[in-house]
Amino acid sequence: MSWQRVLALMLRIVRQFRRDRRTLALILVVPVLVLSLIGYIYRGSGESTRLAVVEGNSPLARQVIALLEQTSSLHVTVMEREQALQAVGRREVDGVLVLPTLPVQPGTPLKVELILEGSQPSAAGAIISAVSRALPLAIIQTVSPDGQALQIEPRFLHGGPQFDQLDYFAPTFIGFFAFFFVFLLTSVSFLRERLQGSIERLIVSPLDRKEIVLGYMLGFTLFATVQSIVMVIFTVAVLRIHYVGELWLVAFLTFLLTVGAVNLGIFLSAFARTELQVVQFIPIVITPQGLLSGIIWPVDSLPRPLQWLAQALPLTWANEALRAVMIRGEGLDALGLHLAVLVGFAVAMAALAMVTLRREVA
Repeated sequence: MSWQRVLALMLRIVRQFRRDRRTLALILVVPVLVLSLIGYIYRGSGESTRLAVVEGNSPLARQVIALLEQTSSLHVTVMEREQALQAVGRREVDGVLVLPTLPVQPGTPLKVELILEGSQPSAAGAIISAVSRALPLAIIQTVSPDGQALQIEPRFLHGGPQFDQLDYFAPTFIGFFAFFFVFLLTSVSFLRERLQGSIERLIVSPLDRKEIVLGYMLGFTLFATVQSIVMVIFTVAVLRIHYVGELWLVAFLTFLLTVGAVNLGIFLSAFARTELQVVQFIPIVITPQGLLSGIIWPVDSLPRPLQWLAQALPLTWANEALRAVMIRGEGLDALGLHLAVLVGFAVAMAALAMVTLRREVA
């Protein structure tokens, strides 16, 4: 095998991509736009959850309201009972909290009523969470004999109070979008090379099949690496994601994942005859990894058969490693198994791509 011929083929791919503005946009612009949209969705919305409180005339009620008002994402309005019920029926508020009037008759249970509008599960969940935090604390503060408030001092083993939802999802978004766009770019581009007859001309040239696959792999990987670096820098510098690990390790893990995606795209493009058929691989290859790799639901919460399937997906290992670095601050020494899986996936896909290329031209 001649590395000089491999590099010459790689440079041919680089020059071809440089003249293709749509491909460059797919590599550099589209991931940034998608990440910007996600960041705006998570952090740019000024809409808060609306809660109406029917105040029972008691120190406990005033204490509950004061604690609820400390929740920045919750807009609290004190109303009369009938007014509050009409407001939740018209969806002017997301919920109504009816606090008891003290003192109550002996033997009468102390009742707190929470009425939720219910059509927005996220709003209902936010109200339940805020009320569940405020009520016990208000009771303790109200009945404390020395008037001292209960002090809760949370200590985070990983992350911290400055971490929000986007900070926890960002590592998986980096991995998923890098994998998705690189796979799409490689499979479509390699198919185009086959349809234009470039692969057949290379087969009859002095290059052997290993050199052809490695040349294309290096050419695609170069742009995939640039895409990964742009995504990591944009996520940290523009979206201002909080992280505690080393950024070079985040970029390295993303690079390994994209190398596997490149080889997977080369391999699967052999089974497509049109670009539409390449797109049809997305529900088979990309969608299961997006659902099972821990982006939406933790892998441990999945049914046992799906957990076994998730462990066979490279994106699962990449997401776990990226979260370990960016949230828990783990280093290279703690990620040996994850690195081995990602490297093994890339090597296996490269081998399959070589075998498929050989079978196709036989």
